[in-house]
Amino acid sequence: MADGQWQDTDRRQGAAEAERRRPGRPPGDDTDRPRARGARLPDAVDEVIIGALAEDARTGITEIAAMANVSRATAYNRIKRLTDDGVIRGYSVVTDHSRMGLGVTALVLISGSQPDWRANREILSSYPEIEYCWYVVGSADIVLLVRVADTNQLRDLILTRLQALPGVTATQTLTVIDEVVHRPVVRPTE
Repeated sequence: MADGQWQDTDRRQGAAEAERRRPGRPPGDDTDRPRARGARLPDAVDEVIIGALAEDARTGITEIAAMANVSRATAYNRIKRLTDDGVIRGYSVVTDHSRMGLGVTALVLISGSQPDWRANREILSSYPEIEYCWYVVGSADIVLLVRVADTNQLRDLILTRLQALPGVTATQTLTVIDEVVHRPVVRPTE
């Protein structure tokens, strides 16, 4: 699709998106958050661009354009639009955690009383050992991905800080013994 056709496509998709929206979504429901008003879902060219950047954020615009079979200007404009629409939220470095002295990776599942989770959000965000924090539905209320130097640090984190949080009734720890897959997921399965 030529770049000049984006406006009409965006209008049609924007109208379709408005029809899909349900009134009364709860605050914080970010189903539509990555897409700015009038934005569209990434197409095949966008997916090639996103995949290239996800694999190596240092990939040059000329190489990305060649991979996507588009001009440099088109590749640049696509990256800008994907960034403006919130599809691309940033660029990062992937490190070998064990070489950085963080030899233990664990998932910590936390259960407890719901009213305390808002207060705990700020506390959990301040712990440098926590790489990811998800509020979930299921047998636990919060899942943490933590990285620490050794099992002593893991024990201290869990017993002295996490279990001391207001409302925490139980924790379960799953220690990672091998990372099998670590890759960006660029497109949904069909």
